[in-house]
Amino acid sequence: MSTPTHPRNDRPSPPAPSDFAGRRVICFESRRASEMASLIQRHGGVPVTAPTLREVPIEKNERALDFARRLAGAEFDLVILMTGVGTRALVAEAAPALEPNQGGGEASGSDGDADAQGVSLLAAALSSVQVVVRGPKPAAALRELGLTRFTTVREPNTWREIVEAVSALGDLRGKRVAVQEHGAPSHELYASLSAAGAQVTPVPVYRWALPEDTAPLRQALRLMADGGAAITLFTSRAQVEHALLVAAEEGLVERLRAALARGVVASIGPVCTEALRAEGIEPDFEPEHPKMGHLVKAAAARSSEILVAKGNRGDAPPPAQSS
Repeated sequence: MSTPTHPRNDRPSPPAPSDFAGRRVICFESRRASEMASLIQRHGGVPVTAPTLREVPIEKNERALDFARRLAGAEFDLVILMTGVGTRALVAEAAPALEPNQGGGEASGSDGDADAQGVSLLAAALSSVQVVVRGPKPAAALRELGLTRFTTVREPNTWREIVEAVSALGDLRGKRVAVQEHGAPSHELYASLSAAGAQVTPVPVYRWALPEDTAPLRQALRLMADGGAAITLFTSRAQVEHALLVAAEEGLVERLRAALARGVVASIGPVCTEALRAEGIEPDFEPEHPKMGHLVKAAAARSSEILVAKGNRGDAPPPAQSS
């Protein structure tokens, strides 16, 4: 007896594409927006860039100047550097406290010479204490200063891994620890270090604010709420908080949550995931490594499958008609 053939409409579905398949992809990056848009395009997506953040320097940053003076006076045992941009900003803001002739008198050279001497003195002071860096970017900033002796926190670089790395250096009881903040206080980190007996001094160097022009963000949120973009990439806690803040101003929060539940939500790592869950949003996945390139690659590979599982075709262009 011959084996019956399957009817045409019973044939297995073709495998899901391994890229974004022409769909729109919402990304909330600010400083690295162009880089992320390029990655999305390279993986077959249409980037919708909606910056959520602006780094605002703290004017007349007396806390940074006080940090420099105390560091030079051997009043800290350990310094934690959270970000590359923050490390560079801290050096720029704190070095003037160590410039020659700060107590008065005639300057012995040009302003440039004094700035360089202040930076050198700050680098020397950092080299005399234990330094822990949250990842490769602050490590690179330290190497620019000629410093090579520091401890690097392992991935995914959350406050838990920071505490682990600091605790491995020895007993924290009575240790004086300075922490370069990265846009907002890390309350969990401070509480854990304090519970272990450390004296914690936060050192803010900038704060997060909304972009001066929020129109692209508002347009992207409306697009998401209307079902016009089914894939969303989050790379920081602040992005989540600012996106939901603006969504509330637009009266879109519930529609946005519903749209995100139907679509693909990619989170770069545990801190970002915690922020999403605090807002009632469950991410579909985190990449293997908490890096932007890994996030985009994983989202491209998995988005079509996730959307099919949720019964959401998304905004993919219609398939070409066969002749």
